[in-house]
Amino acid sequence: SCFRVVNMGSQIPNEVLVQRAWEEKADAILVSQVVTQGNVHLSNLTNLVELLEAEGWRDKVVLVAGGPRLTHSLAIELGYDAGFGAGTKPSDVASYLCQEVIRRKGAFPY
Repeated sequence: SCFRVVNMGSQIPNEVLVQRAWEEKADAILVSQVVTQGNVHLSNLTNLVELLEAEGWRDKVVLVAGGPRLTHSLAIELGYDAGFGAGTKPSDVASYLCQEVIRRKGAFPY
């Protein structure tokens, strides 16, 4: 298989997510975020970027956000590499991840 996926479940604190990504030597981190009251989801998404930057890891992972109200432009504005909104097919996300990880590593799987 092309990917090894670790699903951490829902409502994971960002600090736990960053620690696990480090332990797994993750090439990518995907966050699915629903819209919250008072736009807490925006501060949560921003906090994840800030944690990765503070550890010096932001440029080492492909960071993707998804959710029913997220757009690519909003994700970029928040510091993510890509955003996927409502109607996105899993194959679209997988294709993006595969291409971006390969591009960053400068390697080809064939």
